[in-house]
Amino acid sequence: MTDDRDPWLETLFAQAQPDLDAESFTTRVMTRARYQRYRLIAIWSGVALALTLCAWVLGIPQQFARVVVESLTTPLYDLGSGWLAWSIAPVNNIGSLLVLAAKLVRMLLKRARGASWK
Repeated sequence: MTDDRDPWLETLFAQAQPDLDAESFTTRVMTRARYQRYRLIAIWSGVALALTLCAWVLGIPQQFARVVVESLTTPLYDLGSGWLAWSIAPVNNIGSLLVLAAKLVRMLLKRARGASWK
């Protein structure tokens, strides 16, 4: 059996390949990932704070909050005023439907990202 590899090329590639310390490489990658996550949290917090300040300065919160609360607490089904209506009230509105839909979408995205497509 013949060896198709050129010893000179193997030596050249061996000299060019840097030795990576596994522990320091892992530490750098994890630090960079943690930094990116903290940066993303800081950016979103800043955006939320800026929007809140703008809304407060413009005087929008009272009107806007009233509209949001009225729209999200609109009942899906009119059940009257009995004990059944009071017990189902926390889930019988548009807001709870939106929360459940968001949780479903998040669950499906996590499942799709974690799936192995082999």
